[in-house]
Amino acid sequence: MRQHATAQVQSKTAEQRIMKDLLDAFIAERFFNINGTSVTPLSAVPANVRQLYPGYKDALVYTGEICFLLEESCRQGVQWVPDSPIYHDKNQEWVELNTPSELAQIVLHSSLSPEAYAHPGVQEFLDGLKVAVQQLNLSLERLADQFASVPETSYDWYVTGERIASLRDRPFHPLAKAKAGLSAEDYQQYMAEFSNPIGLRWVAINNDSIVKGCPEGRIEALDVLNERERAAIETELGEKGIPREQYTIIPVHPWQLENIIQPNYQAEIAGKTVVILEAQAGEFLATSSVRSLTAVTASTRMLKLPLSVKSLGAARYLPVVKLLNGLAGERMFRQAITCDETLAGRVFLCEEQHWWGYMPESMGLFDDHPRHLAAQVRIYPHEVLQEGYKIIPMSSLGVVLAGNHHFLSTILGGTPSKAEVLAFYTELSAVFYDIVMRLFKVGIVPEIHGQNCCLVLKDNRIAGLLFRDHDSVRLHQPYLDRHGIADPGYHIRPGYSNSLYNETLEKLIFYVQTLGTQVNLASIMEALSEAYRIPESIFWKITEAKLREALNTIDIPEADRSRLHKALFEQEEWPVKLIIRPLLEADGVPGAMPSGKGSGYNPFFKNSF
Repeated sequence: MRQHATAQVQSKTAEQRIMKDLLDAFIAERFFNINGTSVTPLSAVPANVRQLYPGYKDALVYTGEICFLLEESCRQGVQWVPDSPIYHDKNQEWVELNTPSELAQIVLHSSLSPEAYAHPGVQEFLDGLKVAVQQLNLSLERLADQFASVPETSYDWYVTGERIASLRDRPFHPLAKAKAGLSAEDYQQYMAEFSNPIGLRWVAINNDSIVKGCPEGRIEALDVLNERERAAIETELGEKGIPREQYTIIPVHPWQLENIIQPNYQAEIAGKTVVILEAQAGEFLATSSVRSLTAVTASTRMLKLPLSVKSLGAARYLPVVKLLNGLAGERMFRQAITCDETLAGRVFLCEEQHWWGYMPESMGLFDDHPRHLAAQVRIYPHEVLQEGYKIIPMSSLGVVLAGNHHFLSTILGGTPSKAEVLAFYTELSAVFYDIVMRLFKVGIVPEIHGQNCCLVLKDNRIAGLLFRDHDSVRLHQPYLDRHGIADPGYHIRPGYSNSLYNETLEKLIFYVQTLGTQVNLASIMEALSEAYRIPESIFWKITEAKLREALNTIDIPEADRSRLHKALFEQEEWPVKLIIRPLLEADGVPGAMPSGKGSGYNPFFKNSF
């Protein structure tokens, strides 16, 4: 009986967390017409509405088909008052809404046309909310007894950071924790926060049907194994008569093998283009991105494998076209670093050129079938193992743990004072913007959301940033031309828009505004504010000051600096990265994560509601 009660409490917690992300996203994406008519002080509304909120005195209340309380938000202007009741006007009676699914159904039904509501993306979104609640609940049930111990080695710090980051995944996204396709058992086995070892499976692919990142073969996938594990694979290859010179051996995620490869690659298996090995060799742990894996024993060699579950509207497979773009992006990124001498020793890159992807001659880069069978060995800088260093995923700092604990307290060896928290964040935002804007002036913006951007700490001081996932290094070619860097030649799906090539400065700075500021830094500010009871506005003032400093420091034409200053600080509105509307309108193109741009609140304009 007691266990059941605990589960109900945890489920409510999961629902409340997702409810906040959902309603705040609805507000930011303007599903409600929030103005002086629809929003009034609680004290000024009719008594039948006022009595819905006993104990709330100074709040603003939105009344329409639904009714909820609002407060000022540094990030998006206004936001829902967390955990306050939400009501629906049902036959002139206010009925409380208790689940994200109930809220979403009513909001979408009232705001979309019948044709738009009938779009498959709407039902997928509603289904995703239920999955997100169920799966986040599984994570929260384990939260109380996790992360109490202090990591012992540099590698342990990295692994712990990944586990913490996984608890929130993509900040502010209501479907962040939904991994459609994973059962409850799968979810607990394959998500990072549960820290369960994953035994790799292996396949041999005929060289006639494979594309390689490094044809010279300096590293092969088997190099992630120890001698005993490798010997088991080599023995089975010999017993099966599989010639090493004709086949390439790569690992497969066990979920992928069972659910995708075995049922969908029957022709390849029958024709021995693909040979499934019986041996299970190599134990790895999931990271926050699910399909990226880190070795159980400390190593700089990690893996990225397809895992064709659906997350944020896209299957998490590993297409050759992305791997090819990663080669081009990494080459351009390394060239860009050499164009600013202050970046040397402060920018750390994972090496991502060692990969192997199934690609028969009869298929092309944008076909769906080959995308589910590939592998990348991602090589981390040696600092991930070096004593005195900590590689900390920035997304791990956007999480508040059980008991209002924050990872920063573990990093600093005890609960920091307010001054210490602010000093740490000041240094973090200064280093972040200085590096990002120095790369911007060369003409690139790499992946700067918190999952693919890590802090590099040396003796607990921020020494730089580590970047990974180089297939999405955005560029502005006129700036690259000034520095003698050629067009990387990205492969772009014909007929579809892309975010890699940005013709204007405003289009490139969009990623600093959205992924860098509104997602990455905003989640850290929110978490630090909650955990250490420091007003969030203080962090935003620091953030604005450090972005201004970085913009003023970089060497760009003054006319360009003025354009960027206007876009960042003088416009009443900022562009925002839409997260709900693109999912509702998703057309199901394989591999395409639905995305869109809208307009919203500029946190640096000094707006007032």
